[in-house]
Amino acid sequence: MTHEAELVDFARQLQWRDLPLEVREAASRLTGDALANAVSGRTAADVAALEDTSRALYGEGSSSVIAGGRTSLVGAVGLNAFQVTANTMCDVYRAGLCHVTPEVVPAGLGVVETNDTDGEAFLTAVAAGMEVTTRICQAMNYPAFRERGWHSPGVAGAMGAAVTAGLLSGLDLPGLLGCLGLAGSQAGGTFAAMGTMAVKFHQVRGAQAGVIASVHATRGLTGSPQVLTAPDGGLLRAFSDASDPSRLIEGLGSHWSILDIATRAYPAASSLQSLISAILSSPVAIDPDDVTSMVVELPPDAYRLGGEAGWDSELRSMQSARFVAAGVVMRGTCWTDLFTLRGRSDPAINQFARDKVSVVRSLDLPEGAVGVTVATSTRETRLLCDVAPGDPRNPLTPLQLLDKSRRCLEGSALEGRFDVERFTRLDEETSVARLLADLRCD
Repeated sequence: MTHEAELVDFARQLQWRDLPLEVREAASRLTGDALANAVSGRTAADVAALEDTSRALYGEGSSSVIAGGRTSLVGAVGLNAFQVTANTMCDVYRAGLCHVTPEVVPAGLGVVETNDTDGEAFLTAVAAGMEVTTRICQAMNYPAFRERGWHSPGVAGAMGAAVTAGLLSGLDLPGLLGCLGLAGSQAGGTFAAMGTMAVKFHQVRGAQAGVIASVHATRGLTGSPQVLTAPDGGLLRAFSDASDPSRLIEGLGSHWSILDIATRAYPAASSLQSLISAILSSPVAIDPDDVTSMVVELPPDAYRLGGEAGWDSELRSMQSARFVAAGVVMRGTCWTDLFTLRGRSDPAINQFARDKVSVVRSLDLPEGAVGVTVATSTRETRLLCDVAPGDPRNPLTPLQLLDKSRRCLEGSALEGRFDVERFTRLDEETSVARLLADLRCD
């Protein structure tokens, strides 16, 4: 049996009650967080333009857009994927720098709307897609993959989305292998997109690739059954100079990579979550009027993303260490309104960012950590956060996730209409299609 066949057969045989409790909890937590993020993302910049374009490209239809109306299957999958990631607060698998839920969850939602899938079956397929995504990231050998400029969501994410959509479509083993192969034929996306909304388009296309592959596979069109490991053109060799196919199946069923996927507490780049946490948890109150300087230390990869970034757009402001630091100090919180045009134009925040905040690259800090030195007229305070909130080593509590979900619904068309606690009980849903209907606003 090939590595692809062993991986897909493992996914095909999963049953909700047989999954370890911690895996069930992770799948539920990550999926509920993705749905809440999609509600918040409905009002993010570029959503309206993407919806207009989707309707022009794919036409109308009956598939649900979270916190929106209905459109075509491919259009709805793409919109839901974009909304999950739009406010930069979806998950992150740090070992492969891959945002997993924007591809996997919307692809699954696109399929279940036409059948009677319950919460347990849906979450099982989502867990399988997440596990496949993360294992492909491992097999790619991420440092070598990244060295060539590739971005994981459009590559590994497309494969995980195909597995989830294929499972929920009822494909057998040959069909799932063919579905995976078709997703591989659509995989792509590079870091040239960083700093533009195209970087989120990778996640849109990853989700769409998965559902397109499943629709074709259910009708008999299939792709390579060795899409990952074929000597000539297998994705592992094509995308990486140092891939390791054995990692696709190593410890399968005993080690779960889904447990290494982090959630995010705040709408900002994953590399800046520790910065926000360090400032908000300072043991000494920070009076912005009394601050004379603030030096932010970032490890190399985080500095490369946000150390010198400006804040002339919604996305860039969420990646800018200077703007994020200034905004959190000035407001004492961090939420989506900080990054709107009005928030980015706040004169006091802009002045603080320009005049008082500097960002330096540190070789002493591990990735994910941050150091902040705050100087005032009377003292100097050193703040350090080694592990971001939401990291598997420092997970958000159920109450913290519920509070985040509530904030996601605030001001949305679903506020007061949808019971936010359903995001924490997805396994109890008798019909995911009904859940989607309740999340619609038409």
